[in-house]
Amino acid sequence: MTKNRRKAHGTKPSADKGRPRSVSLLWLGAILVLTFVVYIPCLDNGFTNWDDNHYVTTNPLLAHPSGQAVLTTPVQGNYHPLTIWSLALNYRISGLHPASYHWLNLLLHLANTALVFLFIRMLSGGRLWTTVVTSLFFGIHPMHVESVAWIAERKDVLYAFFYLLGLITYLKYLERRQLLWLGITLLAFVLSVASKAAAVVFPVTLWTIDYFRRRAFNLSAVVEKVPFLVVSLIAGMLTLKAQQSTGAVADLHLWNPVEKLLIASYGTLMYVVKLFVPVHLSALYPYPNVEGGLGPEFYLALVILAVLLPTVVYLCRRVRVVLFGLACFFVNIALALQFFAVGQAVMAECYTYLPYIGLFFALAWWLDKRPREIPSGFPVERVVAGCFLLLVPLSLFQTWTRCDVWKDSGTLWNDTIQKFPRAERAWNYKGVTLAEQNRYDSAYDCFDRAIELKPNYSEALNNRGAIKLRRSDAAGALADVSRAIALNIRYRDAYTNRSIAYDMLGEYEKSIPDSRRAIELDPMSPNNYLAYCSIGEALQKLARHPEAIPAYNEAIRSAPRGEPRLGSYYLFRSYSWLALGDRGRALSDAREAQRLGTQVDLAYLGKLGG
Repeated sequence: MTKNRRKAHGTKPSADKGRPRSVSLLWLGAILVLTFVVYIPCLDNGFTNWDDNHYVTTNPLLAHPSGQAVLTTPVQGNYHPLTIWSLALNYRISGLHPASYHWLNLLLHLANTALVFLFIRMLSGGRLWTTVVTSLFFGIHPMHVESVAWIAERKDVLYAFFYLLGLITYLKYLERRQLLWLGITLLAFVLSVASKAAAVVFPVTLWTIDYFRRRAFNLSAVVEKVPFLVVSLIAGMLTLKAQQSTGAVADLHLWNPVEKLLIASYGTLMYVVKLFVPVHLSALYPYPNVEGGLGPEFYLALVILAVLLPTVVYLCRRVRVVLFGLACFFVNIALALQFFAVGQAVMAECYTYLPYIGLFFALAWWLDKRPREIPSGFPVERVVAGCFLLLVPLSLFQTWTRCDVWKDSGTLWNDTIQKFPRAERAWNYKGVTLAEQNRYDSAYDCFDRAIELKPNYSEALNNRGAIKLRRSDAAGALADVSRAIALNIRYRDAYTNRSIAYDMLGEYEKSIPDSRRAIELDPMSPNNYLAYCSIGEALQKLARHPEAIPAYNEAIRSAPRGEPRLGSYYLFRSYSWLALGDRGRALSDAREAQRLGTQVDLAYLGKLGG
């Protein structure tokens, strides 16, 4: 019996196996305290204008999170209803005050760190240093700051929580072979994939555990994974549909297959490099300019990987833990390697949140009792220990520092531009930040710079057009936003701005369809009341009063409580009622406008008999 159990685990008895549980708990407590302390700077951070607006500050799902709406409405090209529910919980707790959002992100990260500790302890057969080092660096590594300090990345820490729970319950299933544990594992997987689509690789991760535990690859091991594969397939289809509906899937013809391989190789190598040397970190790692082609570093990365990876696999072909760690890393990061050109960056730090566990585990293994597979005479454990000792202070410093980088939009984009001066997205978002501060001239310069770097950048074109509207340059704004629409025919904000430009130019017939298109593209937008008012005003100017009144009705109905322009909507509707000869309703609306604080001409009231 004992012999079979050791074989199933794929490990040998460890000197740490009999170590008191209290020692492990002390180590876990110390790791959690250190992780909490190093993340303290993020707790007083605010929102950023990078997706935090779409996920939180302008997301109507948070204020009214009905089951149907959350389950059927993608956000930013992603389908993750459980993540939206968690953000709705924060909204219920603190509204648009960011503190509770940051606290929950950090608490989830601490919980994940504890789950990593438990998972590695079970997987490794109780190896102390393997468990301690893996969970420590999961907790404090600076490449994980993005997942914790960025509110919009709630999906990362939430999906990882259920993913890790599922891995732990799967180990329980392998030990006890009770279907209950497999059922709990499936439930955890469903919750994980409902938090972030990246969890679809979970069934493959289970197979890597089977390999590590020396479990036979037979019909039983395949059949039990079928429900997991079905869930993965459904989740993948929902995610692809959500991404296609918003244009989140990049043009597949932007890079040819060889260039995609070079980009994926570069991203893979840099993920590994930054595990050991986490410096020059950035919120964005932009693609190179398409016209300029790929630089020599991309070709060099392919060569290094083509030599290094097979060499490591060959030298460690009998060292199961290394092969398992590499498999875990590649399985969980494969979807982020840009083979399909999804997204707008070569790499992203948040993609390492779970994949790094495999690499940490494979490295930390050597710190415990040395197995027979270590090459004779080569001090593997000393080299690994030296690397980790150097990495601890660097990680603590960088994590603390990176938390402050995410303090607000200004600090985030200034840091990104410092690292990548030619990152057009960073210039665009910095421009948005400056516009929010009413620094329109500086914002215009940033949008100009973004367009100079990428002439077909639709978002920057639309934003520059918005600044031109503020400068009363309607013709210039019309040119910019029309170009943005030509580049992205589903760009809601560009239609809104073009509607305004047409209105300023007196082309009311053209303004109305653009406002209607903006509403059609996002029926749940909390700003649709503005579009309805714009439609009403244009129809009123065209003397189409019977059509204007329903538009004003909808503007009044959907305007948020406390909207300062609400009184003016009543007054505008009053004008249309008067034009239609209904003085009673016109007077009622005028009095309501006056009650809401809108100035109403006394002569107009007198004309109505008021």
